[in-house]
Amino acid sequence: MNIAYLAFNTDKPPLNNPAVRHALALAINNQRLMQSIYYGTAETAASILPRASWAYDNEAKITEYNPAKSREQLKALGLENLTLQLWVPTSSQAWNPSPLKTAELIQADMAQVGVKVKIIPVEGRFQEARLMDMNHDLTLSGWATDSNDPDSFFRPMLSCAAINSQTNFAHWCNPEFDSILRKALSSQQLSSRIDAYDEAQNILARELPILPLASSLRLQAYRYDIKGLVLSPFGNASLPGFQEKADEVKKP
Repeated sequence: MNIAYLAFNTDKPPLNNPAVRHALALAINNQRLMQSIYYGTAETAASILPRASWAYDNEAKITEYNPAKSREQLKALGLENLTLQLWVPTSSQAWNPSPLKTAELIQADMAQVGVKVKIIPVEGRFQEARLMDMNHDLTLSGWATDSNDPDSFFRPMLSCAAINSQTNFAHWCNPEFDSILRKALSSQQLSSRIDAYDEAQNILARELPILPLASSLRLQAYRYDIKGLVLSPFGNASLPGFQEKADEVKKP
């Protein structure tokens, strides 16, 4: 499972203001990203958890695309001539086949609301180190894991400790959020964990340290004349029940 997202550097004004982050998010045409970048091979993200996760909040809402409202809110915040740097990896990623093209589309969207975005390409092996210098304003990034535990998304991406471990590119630290993650991990009841992760997702929707963009789908091909092949959302295939369909087996 994976998630592609736009991270706001919450350590830098004016992006330390959630209202500014929400206003900028309104400018991004996510539907166009889906059509121009993924070509039907991804789902639009409403949460940092992919829909395949057992803790996914079914009430999560995709951020609306409303450039007029974005411009209005930015004006009210006194940010009519804002310039931001968007750092972006140069090569294809598991969560985004074309990061640079994605950055260009976001740049065009931001221009429509009066925000100038300078794209800064960053080589993959230097990206994490440079992002932890905290000089960026925005960055395109993503996360992938073969674990179905929601903690494998929440903790490495957005916990306070993840800032020092260089995986929290938003540099966002929220003690209440961290406390909820600890509560979820300590519970043995699935329903209690789901409730806790719902709380966590509500905090993220309110604070918006990162804007979820897309969850890439795993595409796997197999022959039409087989049955019993079970595919998992993690890309694995279960083979014990695998066999050719009887009516498709060629007779000698």
